Amino acid sequence: MPIKVAQVVTLSEMGGAQKHVLLLSTELKNRGYDVTIFTSAGGKLIEKAKENGIEVVLVPDMVRDIDLSKDIKAVKNLHRLFRDGGFDIVHCHSSKAGILARIAAKLAGTKKVIYTAHGFVFNEPMSNIKRAVYIYIERVGAMLGDKVIAVSKKDCDSALENRLVKQEKLTFIPNAIPEIRKDELRDAAEVKKELNIPEDEFVLGTISNFYETKGHKYLIEALKRLYAEGYRFKTVFAGQGPKLDDMRALAKDLSDIMFLGYREDNYDIMNILDLFVLPSIKEGMPYVILEAMSLGKPVLCTKVGALTDMISDGVNGYIVEPQDSGLIYDKLKWILDNRDKVEAVGNAGEKYVSDNFALSKFTESVIRIYEED
Repeated sequence: MPIKVAQVVTLSEMGGAQKHVLLLSTELKNRGYDVTIFTSAGGKLIEKAKENGIEVVLVPDMVRDIDLSKDIKAVKNLHRLFRDGGFDIVHCHSSKAGILARIAAKLAGTKKVIYTAHGFVFNEPMSNIKRAVYIYIERVGAMLGDKVIAVSKKDCDSALENRLVKQEKLTFIPNAIPEIRKDELRDAAEVKKELNIPEDEFVLGTISNFYETKGHKYLIEALKRLYAEGYRFKTVFAGQGPKLDDMRALAKDLSDIMFLGYREDNYDIMNILDLFVLPSIKEGMPYVILEAMSLGKPVLCTKVGALTDMISDGVNGYIVEPQDSGLIYDKLKWILDNRDKVEAVGNAGEKYVSDNFALSKFTESVIRIYEED
């Protein structure tokens, strides 16, 4: 009989953790594993998983914020599902699913319980008391599982520094992406025309949902200064989320900033960009950076998560400290004034991703964890 694996992620909207779950589940299924995804309702992950022939089970009480009533119901539901489903492995992703699913799997007597940390919540801006609570929750979760996988070396270091888990239970497996076929993308000039962007216009932008941790406000503050100084270029934001209306308000009266909302054609949008920007406050290892680099797009990001290890400033990308619109402004201004030097950086980034982030290597690393005694 095939090995039964439960992949559990809190939300079903298509962020980095969900993309990770979808790619891993699809690869495991292709290698003969029996995979089921457990998640909350309402997001594109459900549809995309089913398109790939992967079963999805909804857990309606699994929510992102702490809610003891719903959290208890979610644990009870997951416990029943894991027990009755006879799963050999429970692999959970994202902070909330990480603790709820590990409790439920422990109660169900699951043989192997794995947790992948896609960036620890306690590294976000918060009070010391709240941070201490999240660190304690992560420690409890680690005691309930067999292995913790970090997608960045920074998260590995953070886990050890905060005594979340012992060294022997911690491993580093970076994210990976499948090859993006450039010849299958829509013509960039055609996409620009649809968006009313002149073909020769410099375009920068980002593709990420609008959460506080994504740092959109720091980018918009930098853009406002550049536009006020007379720089001419277009900015494209693709994504949705709770902070979208706030960011629209912050960018009001700036006609060169475009908010596209949720897009199914993110690679086509990414392909029209001359510079991809990710101004995050917190990240694990963002897929969107790998995707942009694999398309040869120069990237400007912040020193968070795995990006600190991946990006060498001015070599294979550009990188600045987080939560500082002034530094983003300075770097963007330099890039706009030196556009002839940007293409070489994009080419170096493309080679870096090709050399280091193969999907087969990533999958085999996870399977080795599954098969450990």
